[in-house]
Amino acid sequence: MADAVSYKDGIGRQELRTIRRRFLGLHRERLRIIGQELTPSQQAFLDILPLLFHINHPTLPGFAGTDAPTGIPDYTPSQTALRIARKLSRSFEYKKIAHPRFAIHALYLMGSIGSIAHTSGSDFDIWLCHDPRLGSAARELLKLKAKKIEAWGSEFNLEVHFFIMDVDAFRSGKLDDLSHESSGTTQPHLLLEEFYRTGVLLAGRYPIWWMVPPEEEHNYTQYVQMLLEKRFIDPMDCLDFGSLESIPVEEFIGAAHWQLFKGIESPYKTILKLFLTEAYARDYPDIRWLCQEAKTAIYNGDLDLQKLDAYVLMYQRVEQYLLERHEKDRLELARRCLYFKAEQSLSLDQPRLRDNRKREILQEMTHQWGWRRGKLVNLDSRHSWKIDQVMDERNHLVRELSDSYRLLTDFAREYVSTNAIDPEEISLLGRKLYSALEKRPGKIDCINPGITRSLFEERISLYYTQTQGNQYAWSLYLGDVNEKVSRVTSPLKTTASLTEVLAWCHLNRLINLNTIITLYPKDNPVRQEELSAILSTLYSLYPHQNIEPVPMKRLKRPPYALSCTLFINTGIDPMGHLAKLGKQLTTDRCDPLSFGSAHSSLVETVEQLITTSWGESLVTQHKGTAGLLNALCHFLRMSLSEGSQKKPPLVSAHSFASVRGSSTAKRVENLFNDIASRFLSCPGGLDSRYLLQIDDDFYLIHHQNDKFSYFPLSSEEEVMDTLSEPQHTYRQTHIDNLTLAATPLPCIMQLNRAGVVQVFYSTRAGKTELYILDEQGSLYHQQMHEADEHYLLVQQQRFLKGLQLLRSLHSEQTSHRFLLDAPEFYQLQSDRDGQFSAEPRTPPRHRLPDSYMELRLISEGLDLSQSPHLLVCGEKEFSSLEYGPAIYSAVAQHLLNQRIGQKAYPIYLTGLELSGIDSDEINTTIQMLKFKKRLEGRLNQALLKLNRG
Repeated sequence: MADAVSYKDGIGRQELRTIRRRFLGLHRERLRIIGQELTPSQQAFLDILPLLFHINHPTLPGFAGTDAPTGIPDYTPSQTALRIARKLSRSFEYKKIAHPRFAIHALYLMGSIGSIAHTSGSDFDIWLCHDPRLGSAARELLKLKAKKIEAWGSEFNLEVHFFIMDVDAFRSGKLDDLSHESSGTTQPHLLLEEFYRTGVLLAGRYPIWWMVPPEEEHNYTQYVQMLLEKRFIDPMDCLDFGSLESIPVEEFIGAAHWQLFKGIESPYKTILKLFLTEAYARDYPDIRWLCQEAKTAIYNGDLDLQKLDAYVLMYQRVEQYLLERHEKDRLELARRCLYFKAEQSLSLDQPRLRDNRKREILQEMTHQWGWRRGKLVNLDSRHSWKIDQVMDERNHLVRELSDSYRLLTDFAREYVSTNAIDPEEISLLGRKLYSALEKRPGKIDCINPGITRSLFEERISLYYTQTQGNQYAWSLYLGDVNEKVSRVTSPLKTTASLTEVLAWCHLNRLINLNTIITLYPKDNPVRQEELSAILSTLYSLYPHQNIEPVPMKRLKRPPYALSCTLFINTGIDPMGHLAKLGKQLTTDRCDPLSFGSAHSSLVETVEQLITTSWGESLVTQHKGTAGLLNALCHFLRMSLSEGSQKKPPLVSAHSFASVRGSSTAKRVENLFNDIASRFLSCPGGLDSRYLLQIDDDFYLIHHQNDKFSYFPLSSEEEVMDTLSEPQHTYRQTHIDNLTLAATPLPCIMQLNRAGVVQVFYSTRAGKTELYILDEQGSLYHQQMHEADEHYLLVQQQRFLKGLQLLRSLHSEQTSHRFLLDAPEFYQLQSDRDGQFSAEPRTPPRHRLPDSYMELRLISEGLDLSQSPHLLVCGEKEFSSLEYGPAIYSAVAQHLLNQRIGQKAYPIYLTGLELSGIDSDEINTTIQMLKFKKRLEGRLNQALLKLNRG
């Protein structure tokens, strides 16, 4: 142990030189230790690294042009570095040149490297500190050179990350591109503490922080200024990264959140850091930084590498913290994390190496912990742990992460004002924890976050069992567990559906296509061929047997579906079921959703597997028609949202249990994809509606109150009534391809356009069918005796134009938009197969004959029982005040008398004049058409009575 450096009575150049030698000597020892973990080629990479930034040579790795910044102060390449360079390039010859200005101020390694946690797989995180005066072009060349050297390092199985550092900017709190994986809230102080504790100088200037005595840390800025002003230190020899005098609490919270975030996917790598953050939080604001503790030891002459090891220091602080809290389980977890991070199998005998420092340190520590050989054997066999032990460990890790989240959240509430914490960051962390750790029915949880290498089982057994009531479940056992053994053995997992248990096994890599899966009991409903087909589908869906990591940006919005897979009728043959019920199946009606003469749906169960943008895989089971519709609405909710333009995923559906399975699955698949595209792409968007038939009923699916839902319609008449309801905004109604195919409705709805009134008509069997779509998408229907096409078009056109004029007069706008869009007319025709088409028609433009008599209603309002009104036939007026209820008979008689031969063809109202009505009362054409229909009904009923009389 060296003598302590005294600085209480002031410090001089001799003491400063001593401190500098101690730090440099410590760093040389760390580099020697690092070399013990490297292969010869990796060591060569490290040896030549400073030289590559000191010069530009076209045949050496990383060359980015002769203008790339070069020159490291106080650096002379070693003979080893020059030998490696000549080996890489025969033409290389080192020429010492005088740099007018050194562009590269220093190179540092940082992180676990050089500590007991350093392994052959550790990253090389390198701070590349450059002259702050470099221009943007020079910085870009430096970045390019660094990227090329990173790529070269990968050839030696090194994961190298350069962080281009402007020390002046860093000291002022700007991190720039310091982190290759974003760490949320800016954390310069915590990053600086880790740098001071773990950084190893490769070449260039040392940190001036070395020269600030521990007792002067609180006075860092003034002390550094004194050292420079009195010229104790040459500013060209050192770099000022800044101090740890104070740390904003919100930065501290941000760091804790980020450690939690990373801990979800790699718990063993981050639990120790998370516990250290907890320990710091307990001491806040008077934090005892580990880097200051290490500096104190160096000033006191204690240069023991074990005591100064960055991970040993971290563990000791965590141990102290957890012992004081009497948390033995968490302490055991911290010890396991350190042991696993060091990758030393102490239970295995290894040949005596020249320097086995890591192993000796761990042996000493585990002895102090009281770990016996049996425990070491168990831990060293971690990569062959079976699933039950892995699940126990995973539950332990989840519990500790959740506890840390609660502790740090309490800390935030105590110290941080609401305005100081980024609410988005808190929200993102909560969402990450929820999606990764929360247990929910049907959720496929990840049980192996880096705990063991493989959970593969050569053989498993699946049991189909009846649970409470009339429910069934699937239970998973490892190995071939017969029915007798299963009665005395607890299953590893029980799920409501076969898809869920197979997806759980697949995504946790418990099985592959070579695993032998035995189904019990022997008379279970699933055949082996069906099981194999489901597994093959899962493998095609998740070929790597995992779910990709979730980018942070996806957590900023609610989860949406990335994929949706449906398994229809698993273990069920619906044809056999229908035959048992005595339903007639021989028919030309082949729609699987309304099959046969009984109009029966062939979909009995739906197992829906959705992978979300939050990295979740969710399985839900649905039964019957209601289940199919619920699955459909769930998919729409997970795929479409208000204002979203994202294309929904294509649904794939599968059914392997019956001869009609393939066609049934295809029908459901097409339905899901069609309805999603309709809601997304049509002008009405989420305000659209979708009509389909299942069994003998109809269902209308719509989006209301931020969710998708459906309601049943028991007949075509009820469908027509619903479609005729007035709407306040335009809503297009889409009709499923196989629904109402024998009617003109699909053809009509397909032509629907917002803001346009469209008239469709057809005549057959002595009757005329009239359909009118109003500007909001409501459908008016009227059936009448065969009407002359000429008069039908003229009458409808005159009425609709009159209605447009009426609405324009009552509109607050000077130019009402309904004057711009003339009604469209189409004649409906059907082919031999009963398929309807619509041919555009133009109403006659020539003048009507003199014998044509218009019929207009003049009234104050639409409620004729409360409002006096006139019916005007040509020039003759009929007043309700004069005729009362007999007004309709009087009008009918008058019209009949005017007709040649007194023919009783229908009476049509050609105009409305409403003087006392508000614009709100004539909001939609459908309301006016319904009023017109009621009035015409009374007139034609009176006409019919007269004709019979």
